[in-house]
Amino acid sequence: MSLNQTKETLRSRLILSLILLAGLALRLYHLDRYSIFFDEVSTLLVSQGIVLEGANQKEAFATRELVDSRFWTTPETPPKGVLRSFTANEVFHPKTFTPAEFWAPKSIPDYYEAMTRSDIGNSPFYYSLLHPWIDIFGFSDFSIRFFSVIFSVLIIALTYAFARRFFGINTALIAAGITAIEPFFIAYSHQARNYSLTFFLTLAATYFFLQIIENKASKRNTLWLYIGYVCSAGLGLLSHFLVISVLLAHAVYALFFLRTFKGWVRMAIAAVFTLSGVTWWLMFGGGVYTLSSLQHQADLYRRMAETGEQTFGNIPPATPINVFNKSLPVFTDLVIFTNGLTDALGGKKNVAIALVAALILICWYRFKDKINTPAWLTPRFPYLLIILVSFFFTNHKLQFSILSVSLFALSFIPDLHKNASREQRSRLWLLYMMALVPTLFLILMSFKNGHTYGITQRYSGFSFPYVIILLSLLLQFYTTLQAEFRVLIFVFLAAQLYFVGLRLKEFYEDRSPKYGYFAVPRVPNPYIEAAKKIEATYQPGDTVYYPSPRYEITSEMDRTFLPYSIHDAQITNLYFPKDAQYVQAMDTTQNERIWIRKKGRTEPVEIMKLTGKRYGFE
Repeated sequence: MSLNQTKETLRSRLILSLILLAGLALRLYHLDRYSIFFDEVSTLLVSQGIVLEGANQKEAFATRELVDSRFWTTPETPPKGVLRSFTANEVFHPKTFTPAEFWAPKSIPDYYEAMTRSDIGNSPFYYSLLHPWIDIFGFSDFSIRFFSVIFSVLIIALTYAFARRFFGINTALIAAGITAIEPFFIAYSHQARNYSLTFFLTLAATYFFLQIIENKASKRNTLWLYIGYVCSAGLGLLSHFLVISVLLAHAVYALFFLRTFKGWVRMAIAAVFTLSGVTWWLMFGGGVYTLSSLQHQADLYRRMAETGEQTFGNIPPATPINVFNKSLPVFTDLVIFTNGLTDALGGKKNVAIALVAALILICWYRFKDKINTPAWLTPRFPYLLIILVSFFFTNHKLQFSILSVSLFALSFIPDLHKNASREQRSRLWLLYMMALVPTLFLILMSFKNGHTYGITQRYSGFSFPYVIILLSLLLQFYTTLQAEFRVLIFVFLAAQLYFVGLRLKEFYEDRSPKYGYFAVPRVPNPYIEAAKKIEATYQPGDTVYYPSPRYEITSEMDRTFLPYSIHDAQITNLYFPKDAQYVQAMDTTQNERIWIRKKGRTEPVEIMKLTGKRYGFE
């Protein structure tokens, strides 16, 4: 079957089906074994129009009173037992509440406020889909994450369709296989966040975009391509604002490969429609404070980078060396050949040896015919070189050897490009741009904002499908090499798959800060367990108490209106029936446990100790 063969056969469909089933199985494994964490809690609350920490739930958690602050003894401090908001004549008195009050109906402004305060106005399209999904399938960790699994599996199918349409069946099947096992996609399918949906939409947008640029469809089909592009790209922007980096890559590609004036007019009109949704959202919808919030966030992170404050972890300032160190693993982890090597490998001497070995291999391949060597040595030289240099590595000998061979393998990209047809070369240029521009955009913004916080894999994850397709083409190219180079590359790439498997194992065990954010495994969702215990234990006349860590209020845009946190109560109430009448209150004297005061009893009944189980909140 030729490289450009796009006609499917029974065999190719069967292989694709097996790949999709394998990809689904990898994404379902341990899907709900570990508790939700801070980002997912935000997702759940925002999807219900609730602000994390309750800024739009004042009536549920407190009673409001209007007073004249001129009659306070100390204007800056409200009377004892009264909680003051930033409005000078508005104070709040703590009160008991019920699930029915917690679940009071929400208006459209409530949803806007929830997105504004809890997610800087980001992802309205994702939340608009997740809300009815939860209405149907509920709040279980499995159901909310399965929504991401669906789009992650669709990414496998769409990567196949993209590669088949532009590069042939063989490339498509290889690309689908790599996508199915790619740890990045598996990891983010396990999060109730917008990433899987966004990656799917941007890949769909690029699929439509390239067909538009190549201008091979009929007039009727061309119209549908534009509609598909506007919808997928526009909704992508409403799923994550950083989709703008993908559209920037499209614009750069169009600058070089869109040849007609009519094409430019049509793409300009398409761009207007694509941007219209997010423009409306930022000007009139729930994103009206997004730009100012982003600027506030950038200023905060820059100040932390300059002062060394570590409220959100270590945030280095955007010096060239810091940016390089942060961006290098982002680039290398895009390539499954080099995935994880920058994290696992250490020692400047070892790295230098690996680079020298890779350079020698490259030069040997290019110039071996001009070097007079014994006949027995020529086919054995690559193996002997790798064996020899491995003795000089002080640790991780196999992985450093994989690094050398992987760099050698990637050096064939120019050869792949040179041997491609003119049409294929233009498509390869799209792969290069889509692989590089999203991360380069993050680097540019890093220098602009003065910190490196935003240089992270999930913000440039749009690039993965295109890198995977490029690697699929390379894998086929390697089969044309001489036996010694072909065997060397495939043996060490097979060894690299072993280490990729180890990284997946770490992720499934919840010991992967890289992919799961946690080095110590989480327990199953403690709030679901607490809610079940309360339902089983509660009797009329009882009162449920929640821990209340102190919460510093710094501005009107904070998520809370209270000087203590209510997130434990909010999360637990998500799992109660919406009409339940359990009497609940905040216990501001402690921040460790949920407990019940039983009617007629003085001893508290402990429901759940939450210390160490608030993932991302502690």
